Amino acid sequence: MSTASTSAPTPLPHLQEGDDGRRHRKVRNYLVDTSLQLRLASYLVGVAVVLSVGLGWLLWQAYQETSRVIALGAPDGSDSLARALANEDRGRMLLVAAALAGVLVCLLAAAVVITHRIAGPAFAIGRTCRQVAEGKLIRPRPLRSRDLLVELGEDVALMVDALRERETREQALVREAAHALRDGAAGAQARSASAAALEGLAEEKEGRLQG
Repeated sequence: MSTASTSAPTPLPHLQEGDDGRRHRKVRNYLVDTSLQLRLASYLVGVAVVLSVGLGWLLWQAYQETSRVIALGAPDGSDSLARALANEDRGRMLLVAAALAGVLVCLLAAAVVITHRIAGPAFAIGRTCRQVAEGKLIRPRPLRSRDLLVELGEDVALMVDALRERETREQALVREAAHALRDGAAGAQARSASAAALEGLAEEKEGRLQG
């Protein structure tokens, strides 16, 4: 594995410059991983829908029971009163349904924002893992304090730092050994030490592969 460049990674395109010089987040950038975020959001909304339907049914039953009690207390003109109460009950239920629909929309939006704090770090960590697999030991960008998976991101950053340190050490060892082996003035002892260093490095790598 070759020593990676020290250039900083390109950050995710979450922000854009506004006319006032401040950075603003685009709405579509909240969907970093659409499949993951919408799946998690659908779970939350599904539970909310079930609870909302149950609550609506209980309210409907309560309204009907209240209307029946009021109708029984006023026997004269009970038909017209019953119709008026039924219309009032329907109006209340429509109002409750509209309120619950608004809550569900707000919950969906909140779920997308919250899951963005999972999908964004997961995307950044996954990109770092792919770069390491390609031999590019680029340290990942720090996650935001409000992001989730911050501890995992720090562990990945420590892994990359450890790999960079080991690659730097091995690079220096290989270069020193190559210089000694190419130097015609180097004695047999220096050549033997360089060969031994290279053999030790090869054994160390073999041990890591077998571990």
